[in-house]
Amino acid sequence: MRMETIEQDPRSPHIHIFFTHDKDATSGKYYGAAINVKSRSEDSRLIFWHKENFQDPIVTSDLKRLHQQKFYRLPSNTFSSLKGLDYIRMEDLIPNFPEGGTILDHDVTGRHNDMLDKMRPILDRAIQNRATVYLFGSQYDNASGLHNVHMNQGGLPRYSNGVNQDGAILIQFKRHWEAVFLAFGSQRFPTDKDTGLSLELSTSLAVKLGEEPTASEVQLA
Repeated sequence: MRMETIEQDPRSPHIHIFFTHDKDATSGKYYGAAINVKSRSEDSRLIFWHKENFQDPIVTSDLKRLHQQKFYRLPSNTFSSLKGLDYIRMEDLIPNFPEGGTILDHDVTGRHNDMLDKMRPILDRAIQNRATVYLFGSQYDNASGLHNVHMNQGGLPRYSNGVNQDGAILIQFKRHWEAVFLAFGSQRFPTDKDTGLSLELSTSLAVKLGEEPTASEVQLA
């Protein structure tokens, strides 16, 4: 795992998670997941939800049936009911979305007050306990890993928007599950049920959580 600080990448930093595929476990070939921790929009903050006792029975029961260390395309016959994740339309995923989220800067002075501070102990604990980690996102064209491990709707039209395609990190420990959900503060809600694009009277998630709008948000509202 590698976490990029503000000194290493002030513009578009990521958390990089490295893993092997089951067919390549002895070859030394690693794949990577790039997790956004800063937006390139005027409001660069992300919204972070951490469910310390994740209990969505549909999601967890389907994931338990998977072979580990493998990519799965959604939707798939491998799953009995899971089409993909949707922060807005799956009521048990983030109840009363977007409530409960914390809006955070990437890397600022202080303790327990930015994305790196929040993410590091969760991922360190997963590694130390050899937990099973399920990453939802978009596979790179060259199949070297995945990205878009965040909400993928309510963004500008030039980005990939859709329903049932939100990203997430789900962690299966020995006795419990944890989940991390991420979104950009500039993404908007509600969204169209077919396209995932923001509706005409939508509001940014940052504003929904009581944050003051930036100039760009006022203009877009």
